[in-house]
Amino acid sequence: MARRGTRLRRRVIASITIFLAKVLGAIPLSWTRGFARGAARVIYHVVPRVRKTGMANLKLAFGDGLTDTERKRILKEAVENMVIVAAEFPRIPQLKGDFLRDQVTVRGLKHLPAENGCFVIGAHLGNWEWMAPAMAGFGRKAAEVVRPLDDPLLEAYVDGTRRGDNVCTIPKDQAGREIVERLKEGYMVGILVDQSPTSNGVPVRFFGQPCWATIGPVVLALRSHAPVHAVSMLRGPNGRYTIEFTPEIPMAQTGNMREDIVENVQRCQDAIEATIHERPGQWLWLHRRWKARPHLEKEWNERIARDESRVQGPGFRV
Repeated sequence: MARRGTRLRRRVIASITIFLAKVLGAIPLSWTRGFARGAARVIYHVVPRVRKTGMANLKLAFGDGLTDTERKRILKEAVENMVIVAAEFPRIPQLKGDFLRDQVTVRGLKHLPAENGCFVIGAHLGNWEWMAPAMAGFGRKAAEVVRPLDDPLLEAYVDGTRRGDNVCTIPKDQAGREIVERLKEGYMVGILVDQSPTSNGVPVRFFGQPCWATIGPVVLALRSHAPVHAVSMLRGPNGRYTIEFTPEIPMAQTGNMREDIVENVQRCQDAIEATIHERPGQWLWLHRRWKARPHLEKEWNERIARDESRVQGPGFRV
């Protein structure tokens, strides 16, 4: 009975969420953003976890480089950005033609291969949900690596909205084979790499602090020889977005796979950290990015021990 009640509650929440999303997608964009800003102010003051986690993360990332007032300002902007992203999500199908050109500018497209596939790594920064459909509207084939939602009704709505002309989604679990296929087909494969992974992680530093990061894009890039670029989609003061691609991130290939992976994952983290520094108020400071992962630490230490056990002599590794 409890399980049935949970499912019913999820279904009601999903139905209300979808209805609200459709309303926000139908009213003028200025009204949508106004609603989002008002809702963000309520969330900031009413939900204690928002302030607790956000302020702790900002203190960890910037130390004494920011005053309390500056941290509060950035966190309020971050909450506002998160709600705006959610409120603008239903407009993804509108990202074409005049509306797209009025809302989005693209820079750095020259850095991407003209026909071959590539990886683009990003963060939950600016409007990350608009990046793939916007690039599809500008004529590029885009694939998004996503984590499916738990509620089937909400997942069907979200995935159906994300998919469209020249856009496909790839479920995160066991995505390797499909990613390689999409790269061969010339897709730009996008992965957000700024969150704390629960598996397949390596130790890195982010904003100077130790944490864990996913190895997925780096391993697949080394295997497929596809270039890796960082991307961001930041909102300007006038509400327009700018998508910007960086030059290719060089991948170390010394022959020591473990060390190369750590070095390359760190380079990717450095690249997205640089984009966050441009607009720190548009990053998702509510996520516990620096969360301890004892099971990942255990697995990593075991990996190091196995590697060292294979050393059969000075400088010789098998």
